[in-house]
Amino acid sequence: MIEFLIFILVLGFIAILFYKQANEEFEILQIDAERIQDLPTLYSDHSPIVVRDFPVPALGTIEEIRKRKHILTMAVIHQKGQGQLTLQQFLDNPVHIVSPKTAEFLSNEAGLHVWFEHSVFKQLLPSPWTSWLYTCKTRLWPHHRGMYKTTAFQTMFMPTQGSVRVSLLLPRMLPFLPTAWEGRQFHSLRADDTPLLSQIKFMEIKLRKGNVLLLPAHILVDVDAAADTSHIPWIFQAEIHHPISRMASM
Repeated sequence: MIEFLIFILVLGFIAILFYKQANEEFEILQIDAERIQDLPTLYSDHSPIVVRDFPVPALGTIEEIRKRKHILTMAVIHQKGQGQLTLQQFLDNPVHIVSPKTAEFLSNEAGLHVWFEHSVFKQLLPSPWTSWLYTCKTRLWPHHRGMYKTTAFQTMFMPTQGSVRVSLLLPRMLPFLPTAWEGRQFHSLRADDTPLLSQIKFMEIKLRKGNVLLLPAHILVDVDAAADTSHIPWIFQAEIHHPISRMASM
């Protein structure tokens, strides 16, 4: 019994070491949706992957959300000292960033969580033999999603409306960011925020509807509207977790 427990602990320790590995540099990999079964061979590179010509459902747009009359009067934004904004008020002027809990709620109400769970989730797993280890969490972000560090095995970003600009930074850029960097929009940073702004190296990817981005763990990411988009973007985010990444995300 003791030997078995030691064996499990050693396996867990090895798995954590593999999880903590992060690239010191990366390149953008690309694959067509018709070859999605080849994704597991690309995961080992720990690099961002763009999946082209991905079938996107007609869900997660302002027009679709407005059809959910029963939720339009719910408060979704709590402004300190300024009261609350209902979902209807927010849709009329969606410039605030919503909380992760609200984004999760919007994904459920838009039908995107069910769509992802039943139509996409298993296609993105590294192996059908270990599928029982994996779970997913989805969110729908109106307008933008502020900077944060990915922790999931793979994090998927998919525009459901408009085009988005995705800014990617390696973890070694953290010392150059301001102390309170999480939730900020990367391109809103100025020299007053961090004196070493010019030293920050980053990569940008433009995503249009029909393209999907997959990111490994430990990448700093910010998603906002592309400069030439004619619609306020809405971004669907799906996190694929194994047990270790779930613990890291708690």
